[in-house]
Amino acid sequence: MTTVEEVLGRPDQGVDRRAKRVAVHTFRPRRSWPAVITGLVILVVAVVAAAEVISALAGSPLRLIPVGAATGYAGATTWSAPSVQIASAVLALIGLALIVAALTPGHGHWTALRTDDPALVVGLTRPALRRAVAAAAHEVSGVDAVNVAVRGNRLRVHVRTGMREAAGLPAEVTAAVERRLEELAPLRSMRIATHVRYAEV
Repeated sequence: MTTVEEVLGRPDQGVDRRAKRVAVHTFRPRRSWPAVITGLVILVVAVVAAAEVISALAGSPLRLIPVGAATGYAGATTWSAPSVQIASAVLALIGLALIVAALTPGHGHWTALRTDDPALVVGLTRPALRRAVAAAAHEVSGVDAVNVAVRGNRLRVHVRTGMREAAGLPAEVTAAVERRLEELAPLRSMRIATHVRYAEV
């Protein structure tokens, strides 16, 4: 199989690093739902607060929020009060949870492939990667059925064979899968775990 690298030649390291950064950024999983929910909550609070301020300045407050009771409670409560400390701890935990959700990558649905060109980004979906790996494993002699699971950068290849024993079959399947991955050239190396189910005696 002729690869992009064979046709275009090996690029310099700067271009190679830039191409990797572009591909990783393009296929980086997004945390959309936490951002949407947080944005909606902040929007609702801001709209209610703005409505309260504007209505109070106009002389007819809406009183959607019990501002009077909250002001009286805040004026009579100290920072050392248990309720204030508990509320502060809860708000701090919510803030930390939002930061962790923003920094932790989500579950990606694409596997970025190496192209060595920042202007060209190529990726495989998980089903396509499973099919490619399963086809490679199925080409091994003695393999009757293949089931592939993709979890992050881990591949679990489950093979069923009609043979009662074949000591070298797991290594052959692993080698076939490694060759296919070399052809596909994913940006991140993938760990392969091969499990063979033999025919019952």
